[in-house]
Amino acid sequence: MKGICGDAKQQLNNCMLLDDTENAPVNGLVNGNGCGIAASPANRGGRKFRSRQVQSLAIRNTSSYDTMERPFRPDNLRGRWSKTADFYFATSSYAFSTMAFSDVSVWALMMGGWKFYLTTYVLAVCFYSLPIFLIQTFLGQFSTSGAISAFRVSPIFKGIGYSILLLNLGTLTYYSVNAAVPLIYAVNTLHDVLPWMSCNNTWNSPNCSTHNSYDVDEDDQKPHSTVEYFHSMIGSIRDGSGAWSLSWSMVLAIVGIWVVVLLLLLNRVSIIGKVMRCACVLMFSFFLAVFVYLVIHEQFGWQTFMDYLHPTIDSWIAIRSSLGMAILQASMVLGPGWGSVITLGSFNRFRSDAARLSIWVCISHVLITVMATICAHVANDHFELHVAMWHVEKKHSMQFLFLSFAYLFGSFTTLPKLWSFLFFTIIFLAEMCALVILMMSLLTSIFDEFEQLRHLKRRITIGLSLCLMISSLYFCTQLGFSQVSALSYMALFTQVVFSALLILMATWIYGRVRFQCDLQFMLGKTISSGEIFFIRIIAPCFIALALYQTIYMLYVNGADDVLIWISQGFSYLIVIAYMIFKLTQTNGTLRQRVRQCFAPHDWHPVNPDNRAFYEEIMGTSEMLVIDNGNAA
Repeated sequence: MKGICGDAKQQLNNCMLLDDTENAPVNGLVNGNGCGIAASPANRGGRKFRSRQVQSLAIRNTSSYDTMERPFRPDNLRGRWSKTADFYFATSSYAFSTMAFSDVSVWALMMGGWKFYLTTYVLAVCFYSLPIFLIQTFLGQFSTSGAISAFRVSPIFKGIGYSILLLNLGTLTYYSVNAAVPLIYAVNTLHDVLPWMSCNNTWNSPNCSTHNSYDVDEDDQKPHSTVEYFHSMIGSIRDGSGAWSLSWSMVLAIVGIWVVVLLLLLNRVSIIGKVMRCACVLMFSFFLAVFVYLVIHEQFGWQTFMDYLHPTIDSWIAIRSSLGMAILQASMVLGPGWGSVITLGSFNRFRSDAARLSIWVCISHVLITVMATICAHVANDHFELHVAMWHVEKKHSMQFLFLSFAYLFGSFTTLPKLWSFLFFTIIFLAEMCALVILMMSLLTSIFDEFEQLRHLKRRITIGLSLCLMISSLYFCTQLGFSQVSALSYMALFTQVVFSALLILMATWIYGRVRFQCDLQFMLGKTISSGEIFFIRIIAPCFIALALYQTIYMLYVNGADDVLIWISQGFSYLIVIAYMIFKLTQTNGTLRQRVRQCFAPHDWHPVNPDNRAFYEEIMGTSEMLVIDNGNAA
């Protein structure tokens, strides 16, 4: 990299020395602007460099005096991953979340078949998730900042960071429920008899049944022990219960989860990365074992796979719903909440190959999602064959996952408790990692942006964790638990909107050339103009399609909760309000203020050596763009 920077600096100096003359040296190369460029080893090796004027293509860094904004001071004690692989494992852990095994993929496959659902899912990962993942990783890794301070690249959009902060804070109030439910199931596998496969429990009704077959002509079916276990132990739905009835098993699980999360957060980032690396290796190992045994035990063959190639429901409306669900599945690559990839990327070393890591994370998500979809369909078919899902009143979006898989593994004749434990441990570890990542994203954003709070890091971490733990107890009630599932579609809608703004900011306002140069400088390798074109042009088109499909899903699923719309609308008001505030706090005419607010502020690597190289190359009137021997 130093060699590239040296060649670039030499060429820029030659251009600056000769910018007032029309004559180039006889033995030198002449560029399109009449600047003499001496032959360098890089030129003699066949690779050509060309300096390009970019005053009109990229906006200058602004000073603190222009924007009335304090200089950014990095947190030198924030830490980093002990290994580059920690970033990969942390971002891949969310592939095992409850969404991967939920009824979303089952219904999508029924309504779209493999040819519509899987095709749309892969396209959504390539054209939506991968570009956004790469941009978020770039913002975090280049600036070594969280989801607020990383918007120094275009400060007028910093309101997105504050909005993300509030959205993630709201998500954390209920997200521990996703980890508590599989934890309860995993712990209860330690009993001599799986409690959801028996009617000899205190919560079972007199009509409880453990039937493994049913008459399809009967409208009324006796409640199965698996259903009663979920309703009573998880959803607080039992005789004599009310909206504020508590599930004490959920209370104990959530308190225990938050204690573990707090103990992890009080450690260094390197230790947290090692813990998540070990957790992800366990998830990969457990899932591979469960998948292989499940396919063998249920005799899932090629013919069964081909049966799902075409849609089961022959309707264009069903196919459209399948496309929307595929996009929802693809958004899992971006992790829980929004902006978590920025935070995780900020703990990378500056020269980590973010592009290669992004591709491997997406490939891992696709493979795991396809395997999880097969598992979900096997579980669904097994439950429908022996118990019948159609007579079970849907109380929660998690219901399908835990009813079908609990019954499937409980009905195994060989080691049912072991397979149940492995499966529910996978989901528990995935949701625990997601909870830790959300908290890291929240705390890192606060401490990176507000320097005066850094010495209170420990106190704020403990206080915030305790407050979130207390607020999470509301979702242990019957009413609170029923409301958790209403938030996923609106969260997806907000994620798609912010992703569109991110591409606009990074590749259009900041500029194609600056973005390409920064990527090349950070990665130390060539980024072709075709890849940048893909991010700038192709990805926004697919994001527009994703936004249309998400709105359609909201319409079909009747997302008419006024409080949800108000809370989501408030996040957009924060973005707009900050833009107005930023303009009012800047000097000059309206046009000057707009240009200054869009211009990057203190945008550079925080490492002194990397910053010196960056300012030598980018801090001049010229920019170097390398494009496989061709001028970009």
